[in-house]
Amino acid sequence: KKSEKMPAYHSKYVGTTAEEACGCAILPLKTKTRGPAPPCDEEEDIIDEVIRYFRPNCLFRNFEVKGSADRTLIYLTLSMQQVLKECERYKTRGEAEKAVHAMIIKQFPIPGGPGWPLGGMFPTPSDIQEGETWRLYMKQAREETASRTLDVLFYPDGSKNKFWNSFAKRKFMGKQL
Repeated sequence: KKSEKMPAYHSKYVGTTAEEACGCAILPLKTKTRGPAPPCDEEEDIIDEVIRYFRPNCLFRNFEVKGSADRTLIYLTLSMQQVLKECERYKTRGEAEKAVHAMIIKQFPIPGGPGWPLGGMFPTPSDIQEGETWRLYMKQAREETASRTLDVLFYPDGSKNKFWNSFAKRKFMGKQL
């Protein structure tokens, strides 16, 4: 008997029309951080999806990309994983915020560039402008993802949520940024 494979959770934005850069959808964000992302009118944005699907998606080694929104979901999931890993060694939210801020403002590679960890999963930029658009959007999205990750990782009293902290060691698709 052939066993059924459990599918990973995909973005609800797959199939919607959005500007793209390096194969990723430039989706609206609910954020005050400046950047190229359009403002989000909906109740839930891509970062809310990343947080909601993070724990179940972390259990999968494979992820079938069904559109540009899924690439955005993948990159932001790996970014959230990076934030959780960085926060693992800090007991208080204040210490974790400082460390995460330092990590987020560092320069990070773009698809096809030196140090890019995801191989051919993301197409390389066709020109410098596309690469810069991708970098600016992901910088904005990573900052917002980090902020919201800290909101779920720490309780209002500043103590850690052990159920979220336990996922710091898991690797989504066996990869990390």
